[in-house]
Amino acid sequence: MPEISVEEAVRANCQALIAGDLMKVMTDLSPEAMAQMMAAGGGNMGAMPQLTGYDILEQRQEGDDHIFTVKFTGSQEFTVTATWADFGGVWKIKALSLPQPS
Repeated sequence: MPEISVEEAVRANCQALIAGDLMKVMTDLSPEAMAQMMAAGGGNMGAMPQLTGYDILEQRQEGDDHIFTVKFTGSQEFTVTATWADFGGVWKIKALSLPQPS
């Protein structure tokens, strides 16, 4: 069982993304989510937009999965849906949608 709630993990991930701490963001990805992102072209996203905030638009649970839809704001706005799961006592992103223009 993770030491923090899944919502705390999501918020920490969002704060890391806003701060530009890509190492923290990447450690929150499971190997499957990392492969999914790279296969979808996520490795060629170009320059990181300057982000200033986020809103959790939706949070739901399906079995052991926790699905969060988050809208990021800043120099660009985009919405991401991430599926979080407990990986051996640590919350990680199991699946990730590509950003959708807002």
